[in-house]
Amino acid sequence: MPKKIIFNKYQKRTANYHWQQISRNPFRFNAYVSARYQQVIELLPKKKNQKILDIGCGDGVLLSQVKTGRLFGVDLDQDSLDFASTKIKAKLIQAKAELLPFRNSFFDVVIATEIIEHLSKPALMLSEIKRVLKPGGRVIIATPIKQPEGLTDPLHVQEFYPWELKQICRQYFQRVKVITSHPLWLKRVFTCSLGQIDRYHLDFGRWLINFLVLISGWNPFISLPGRPTQQLALCQK
Repeated sequence: MPKKIIFNKYQKRTANYHWQQISRNPFRFNAYVSARYQQVIELLPKKKNQKILDIGCGDGVLLSQVKTGRLFGVDLDQDSLDFASTKIKAKLIQAKAELLPFRNSFFDVVIATEIIEHLSKPALMLSEIKRVLKPGGRVIIATPIKQPEGLTDPLHVQEFYPWELKQICRQYFQRVKVITSHPLWLKRVFTCSLGQIDRYHLDFGRWLINFLVLISGWNPFISLPGRPTQQLALCQK
């Protein structure tokens, strides 16, 4: 049975730490995370009146980048939702991914980024997504790729190989396509640190890649080859 882990990143950091990761400050910006957001946004349908739900919306940073549609978000952390309400125009509700407070066939799009790996019973969330999604609606699920070395984050309950993610999603949705990205070698360059002076970390690889993305607008985590560390399941009901 998968272990139960309490997600407490917002308590350890701050309610707005995702906003810092998309800032124009190269020392706070996070090219790795920003690439994931960019991928999700590019997969959204371009429709004005569509209803979009972000499960695990946190501080609302991903919803802030959605330019069209009626926006909804759910999360367990009320402090993050309170902060999100000051930054974005959306209907924000404290709720579980496994028990969504919406009627059947309500949404055109449902997004769940970095959520499924925290659930001991991901099938419950997928079943709820199917219930609240309109026929023909689109689902985008983002999650780290399972690595042979073990969990990529101690706060994860379980992780999935691409074929496993596709297999579980196909139990609920007619069409499933898994897209992989974020090569491992580049992630290692990005996370490599030469140490720390006082409270400052010497993360030259991170700074270099951040500067590249902020100046050029091109994110290498999306397009460069290599053993992938991230995946997106694009599904349709």
